[in-house]
Amino acid sequence: MSLRSFQRGKALPLLCALFLVAALSVAPSLADNHELPSADEIIARHIEALGGEAAIRAHASITTQGAFEIPAMGMSAATTIYQIAPDKGIVRISMPGMGETVQAYNGEIGWIEDAMQGNRVLEGAELGAIKRQLGMHSELKYGEHYPERTTAGEAEWNGQAAYQVDLVDADGTESSRYFSIETGLLIGEEGSITTDMGPSATNTTWSDYKEFGGMMFATSATTNLVAMGMDFIQTVESVTFDDVDPSVLEPSDAIKALLPE
Repeated sequence: MSLRSFQRGKALPLLCALFLVAALSVAPSLADNHELPSADEIIARHIEALGGEAAIRAHASITTQGAFEIPAMGMSAATTIYQIAPDKGIVRISMPGMGETVQAYNGEIGWIEDAMQGNRVLEGAELGAIKRQLGMHSELKYGEHYPERTTAGEAEWNGQAAYQVDLVDADGTESSRYFSIETGLLIGEEGSITTDMGPSATNTTWSDYKEFGGMMFATSATTNLVAMGMDFIQTVESVTFDDVDPSVLEPSDAIKALLPE
């Protein structure tokens, strides 16, 4: 299963509060004529709620420390995510008694190392998915990553009023994302994860947004694997900036052995 990196921008500090005051000043024109904002307008508001494009581009790298839990199995693991602008990253999940799982994209290849399921170099839709998930500037690349973007209407997600935006990515995979009408932040997604066995439907809820380095990060993400009825919970404990050594993206000897000569 691909571990989704945390969406930034999702408690509102002063920065987001000021943005909301500005947003409310133009909201009546939409409400009065019942027109829905376009998908690109919703995404632009989301970027501002995260702290704005300048804040997103301000750092060369990010290190995120946290935890990964599977409550139904009583399992938990420490996680570290390293990201280097604009689109490189690696996720390390250390689970007691089960070793370390690695998922990465270094700008040239994507791979998974898993003591239980083996090592693989990623191709096709799997490679496309991990590139989108690990990119530091993914919030700024909706147009590149999702050629089709449509406002489907107003909806409710986890008890919050939201705009539903339907997306089709460059590989033809469909998903729907839900952006809070109140804050502009991304709060949910209906989509799928891509594995070597094919796509599997998922629902993800992002919550508990906090500010780190001038940007908002969701510090809790719960993904439900629909077919199994099982939740996977990710939490963020710390976020630091401009401290990633590029050597962390060097493939292991086990992965290099899988590459063509």
